[in-house]
Parts: sequence; C-alpha cells; structure tokens
Amino acid sequence: MTRATIAIWLCLFGSFGLSAQQDPALQAPAAGDAQTPQTGQPAPTPINPKTGLPYTPAELQEMEIDKYDPMKRDVDPTADPNRLTDRQMPTAVPGQSLAPIPGSIADMNEQQAAQARQANGTSLDPDADSAAANGAEYSGPAVLSRSYTLARPMIPRQIQWTGNLGLNYSWNSGEAPSAVNGATSYRSLSTHGATANWSIGGRHVWRRDQLGMTYIGSYSDYSLGGMNGANQNLNLDYAHVLSRRISFQVVEAVQDLSQNYSYENPTLEPGNSVANMDLATSPNIQLLNSKTRQSSSSASMTFVQTPRISYNVSTAYFIIGRTEGVGMHGLQYSGDVNYRWTHKATVGAYYSFTDYLYSHNISTSDAHNIGLIYSYAINRNTQIQTRLGVTRIENLAYEAVPLPPVLQQLLGQSSVVINAYSVRRTSDISMQLVHDFRRSRTASLAYAHGQSPGNGVLLTSIQQTLSAGFTANLMHRKLQVSLGGIYSSVTSTASGNIGFYKSETYYVSTSRPLGRGVSASFRVNYERYNLSSSPLSQDSIRLSFGFAWSPPESVLRKL
Repeated sequence: MTRATIAIWLCLFGSFGLSAQQDPALQAPAAGDAQTPQTGQPAPTPINPKTGLPYTPAELQEMEIDKYDPMKRDVDPTADPNRLTDRQMPTAVPGQSLAPIPGSIADMNEQQAAQARQANGTSLDPDADSAAANGAEYSGPAVLSRSYTLARPMIPRQIQWTGNLGLNYSWNSGEAPSAVNGATSYRSLSTHGATANWSIGGRHVWRRDQLGMTYIGSYSDYSLGGMNGANQNLNLDYAHVLSRRISFQVVEAVQDLSQNYSYENPTLEPGNSVANMDLATSPNIQLLNSKTRQSSSSASMTFVQTPRISYNVSTAYFIIGRTEGVGMHGLQYSGDVNYRWTHKATVGAYYSFTDYLYSHNISTSDAHNIGLIYSYAINRNTQIQTRLGVTRIENLAYEAVPLPPVLQQLLGQSSVVINAYSVRRTSDISMQLVHDFRRSRTASLAYAHGQSPGNGVLLTSIQQTLSAGFTANLMHRKLQVSLGGIYSSVTSTASGNIGFYKSETYYVSTSRPLGRGVSASFRVNYERYNLSSSPLSQDSIRLSFGFAWSPPESVLRKL
C-alpha cells in the first residue's frame, strides 16, 4: 500500500469524522485536541525527543500514516508471514536453531551476531549464539567476508574444541592436467588409494581477547606413483577489543600442499563459497602435479561508529612457492565501509590495491579495485550478498617477440625477449544467493569474477567461477546429503601469454552418524578439464567412502 493511498484513506476517514460531529453520540476529540481524563482540558502536543520541540502538524500526520504503513509496523496481517518488515527480527529456520547447516542463513546469522559481540567487547558463548540464531541479536543481512586469507579463517562463534580422525578409500579413473617443468599436459589418474585425515580446532575467549586455532591434515597413498603426499592447513587468529568501537584482528594462514590437493577438491565442502573469498590473494585453482607452499599474514582494524555503520581497514602479505611453475609474493591494502540501511538491507563501498612480484622478476602486476557492497534479505529464508566493482591491472612481463625475416638472418635468431607493458580492465563481481527450505534444507548459488594470481603456469589472470549447491538433513537429521557443481576458468592477462584453463566438477556426497562419535561418508565426483595447450577436453571420475571418529566433548574440554 503506497503512502498516497494511505493519505487518501485518511482523508476519507477525516471527512467521516467531520460529519460525525453533527451527531453528539458520534463526536470524539480530534488528534490535536485530545483531553486528559482528569481535567477535560486539551492534552499538550507530544514532544519530539530528537529536537526537544513539539511535533509539527506534518509530523503528526506522518506518524498517523506510519500506523498503516506495512513497512513501519511490527506485524502486517496482509503480508506473507515469511516476509520481513523493517522492524521485525528474523528467526532461524525451523529445525536449524540448534545445529544450522553450514552456509545456511541461520549459520550466517550466528556468525554475524558473534562478530557483532566481538566488536562490542562482549563474551562469546554457545547460548548467546543460539539466541542470535533466533533473532535476538540480528545485525542485518550477512555481507561478504572482510577477512580474506589463503585458507578460510575460523568463525568466532566456534569456542569449543573439536577434532576428528578419519580414513577414506578412493577409486579414480580418467585424466587430469599436470605441470612438468612448466609445461602443461594431461596425466592418467586410473588408480586407487587410501587417505588418512585428522583435524583439531578451538578457541579461547577472554574478556577483551580471543585466540583461535584450526589445524587440518591428511596423507594420501595411491597405487599410481607421483600422487602420494601430505596436505596440511594451519590457521591462527587473534582478536583484541580495544574499546566498544575499535577492535583489531591478526590472522596467519599456512598451507603445505602436495600434488594431489587440487584433485581432491577441498573447496567443495558445504559452507564454503567462492563468493566469500578474495580471488586476488587466493590461488584456489591449481594444476595437479605441483607441490605448493603458501602463507598469508593479515591485520585489520574495525571501527564501529554506530550500531548501523562500521569501517574496516586491513593489510595482507602473502607468498606462494611451487616445485613446478612460477612462485610469487604480494601485498594488499584494502578498506571498506558498511551501513545497515534497514533490517533487510546493508550497503557499503570498498577499495583495494594489490601488488604481485613473480619469481626471478619475470613479471610484476599492480591492480586497483573499487566497488559497492549490497546485501538484502528478501525474506527470512532468502538472502543475497553482492560486491560489484571494477579492476584496473597493469602488467610488466617478459614477452617473446618474433623478428622480421631480415633481422632473423642478421641476428641468427627468430625472436627476442622484451619487457612488455600492458593494461587490462575487468569487472570485479562476487554474488551469493542463499535460500533455506523447511526441514533443514538449504540451497546456494555463488559467482565470482576478478583478478587472480594464476596457477604458476598462467601468471596474473582473470578468474571466473560459478557454483551451485544443495544440502539437506534427512531422517531426523541423521543423514546429510549434499550435491552441486562448480565451473572455473583462468585466463592470462599478459599480452604475450594468452592461455586458459577451464574445469567443471559435479559431486554428490552423503554422511551419516553411526554412534559413539563414528560417522560414515560416501562421495562421487565427476570432473572435466580443458587446457589452451590441448584442443581436447579430458575428464575423470572419483568415488570415495570412509569413516571418521570425533572424541566426546568432555575429552576436548580438558584441552
């Protein structure tokens, strides 16, 4: 109902009131002539608490219209019960308040509330997180992450220690890309093997400080030589609340990855989103046969001016080393501002500067990135988060230039190497749409497009990734089923190194607890690859199943 329509109805009611004055039985005091029950005298005009002055007639009329405006009322009987008004606090989806599905809206609400408590200097505890999931501490729709690292940082709400031990068996068939001495080709993956994995993580919270740690490791032994190896991920983060307005955070992420890391697709786990990572500092697309070590150190400060508006500035240093391909290191400086416009919308803006330097100075790149942030809660079950911007990339890289036939005869060589300069402009887009269904089901669609440090063969590149997923808890939350797909492409930005790498992955996975901390899982992956150096597309299939054990919470609490 628009304001014009409401005003017309008020005018009709007003004319009815004038005619009613002719009948004493229908007469009633006007809004401005309200009488006190004791004296019968006109009541004083209400005082505006913001200005300290009486409300003007126009303000009183606006207040009357607001009574009929669905966007200014706590409950709108004519609206869809699943819709949110500006003054309503969203509640968790039924069945998800205790253990929300990773990546669901209930899960994001818990994260937002925990981060708000951290900024306000209040303590973190599981009961508070449950209250947050029920809407007691709603801080607007979730926005895409500000803390970018090479590996996903821990969520502040996780304050209990957790851990598990697991053993998986897998069967692989097909071919996938590999890199040998900097040259890309396809390699047979018809093999089977076993993988042992382990993890431990937790968080300790003081009044103004908190320290978190996550360690994830695995070792794979395949029948095909050259595929064996260990993968290790370590995240450390420390946060300090200086005041109710200012907080600091330091994050250190270290990864030691073997040549099988990218093939096992860890980025497809439920709750991970390609839209919620910084492509400029996260080389998440690797070629298969390349051992990689990478580290990222970042520091950020958040200033909360009011409960609605906050500012963040951060800096990061990252380094990537590879046994095959080209390593690099880089710096990034960034800042953003977020404003919670209403309970349904958050808006903001961001800027970042990124600098790359590749091994042996074969290439350097600078990039300026600027854009807008917008998150909107369509209703309590659907949210969309976006970052839309532009990037300007400057490259300086070695390039082989062919010589004219005359110079080839004089110099005795067909080409020369020059240091070529180029400029590339591209869009910077991160979008994620999440919808929660009833009975513990959630679906998500994510898209990311922007600058990437490449994969060791292709250097500074443009990456494009599209993913879709669906997760459901069935059989009274005893069986979790996930399915989805992801498409990625990496295209070089250098003028003399035009190449691309594309991949598609589709997966189905299930997991079920068996009792006493033991759970079973099964997963099927289908992957398809395409390299610019080959006109053919190759594919592979991976089947895996396994068991995992998590110790009781009583044991972990002693840590």
